[in-house]
Amino acid sequence: MKLTTRIYMDAALQNMKSVSFFTFLQVLIARLGASNFEIALSNSLPPLFCALSLAFLTRQLPVTRGVFLVSGYIRQLAFLCMAFAALLPHPIPFLLFFWCINAVAVMITGAQQPAIMRRWIAPDEFPKIFSNNKIIGIIIVTFGSFGIGQYLDAFDWMFPKNYVISMLLGCLATFAGMSLIAELAPKERKPIRLTWMKPFQECDRKTWWMGLNNVGIAMVPPLFVIYHVNVLKLTNSQIAYFVVIAGIVSTLLLPVARHCMEKFGMMKVYGTAVIGMALAVLPYGFIHSFWLLLVIQGWVGVCLAVHEVASQTIMMKEASKHRKEMAYFSDFQLVMNAGNAIGALFAGALISFLPLWGCFIVIAIIRVGFYLTYRSVKEPETQEQRAKLHSANG
Repeated sequence: MKLTTRIYMDAALQNMKSVSFFTFLQVLIARLGASNFEIALSNSLPPLFCALSLAFLTRQLPVTRGVFLVSGYIRQLAFLCMAFAALLPHPIPFLLFFWCINAVAVMITGAQQPAIMRRWIAPDEFPKIFSNNKIIGIIIVTFGSFGIGQYLDAFDWMFPKNYVISMLLGCLATFAGMSLIAELAPKERKPIRLTWMKPFQECDRKTWWMGLNNVGIAMVPPLFVIYHVNVLKLTNSQIAYFVVIAGIVSTLLLPVARHCMEKFGMMKVYGTAVIGMALAVLPYGFIHSFWLLLVIQGWVGVCLAVHEVASQTIMMKEASKHRKEMAYFSDFQLVMNAGNAIGALFAGALISFLPLWGCFIVIAIIRVGFYLTYRSVKEPETQEQRAKLHSANG
């Protein structure tokens, strides 16, 4: 099978998993009777365990087919347990527990996959591949979300079994995608020796700044779930329309964004996406019109897509500047996931003493403040750069 075909098929299958398993998982948790804090916790615990996995386990494992497959099998088992946990009398603790187990395993495959791909793909090809992967994902998530939203509403009489069936489809898709990438991993056997390793060794100030922006981004999803499900009582189909409109607009604008990355630079496009998302949530708590919410969600979806492509590309390009490549991948994702965990917990704390509209305003202001710290975190010039500048000035 052609290399790019294998990569794009994996992207398609992983997005099938995302739409059938995770798109409505937060809705399921809310409908199962979770409190606002539990909803925030469901956004915080998985990235927290992702961060713990990256800090103390992932970086110590060799990049081999055996390690990649074993982590994939553990991930698959956790997926199945999550799906069937929804049928239990008190499912929330079990869902969160197995989600945390899944998070530990998924970070092993998630950190090893970039290292595997770098063995086969030239660095200049990554923006194209990531953009194409994102477009594939957007198309699948767009049509899949609409279809699954309609299915969940049509079979609401069998709740929560309708959600379980959808999640089982996601389990099958993610297993198939993992098998495709495993074929690219090196087959050699390497010893595994688990020892204490100091995290954050390969983090530079740009990485910390991007993690800070992730804190701001992660504050919003739990509040969206609370607002859409508990306040506005939207159906699965209505929530699916948010994904559909975001997917359509992102498909049209992502090639434009890629051109802007090439013309204006990666960091400027990244920054535009971060600020765009921050300003979009500013009036959110005051809006009850579904159609206006649809427009805002479409814009947020575009910014998220651009942010993801830009972040992945920055990570792959920055890897060459670091002595320990695998440690850098682990540290980068550690900082991003730690930001996601902290952001969701912060949202849970805010909702305990502020109204929803106040939470959205505070978060928008904080996110803009986080972004404006960029000037203070720029890397200092190296001696070589200063020497070149001095010679250029005569």
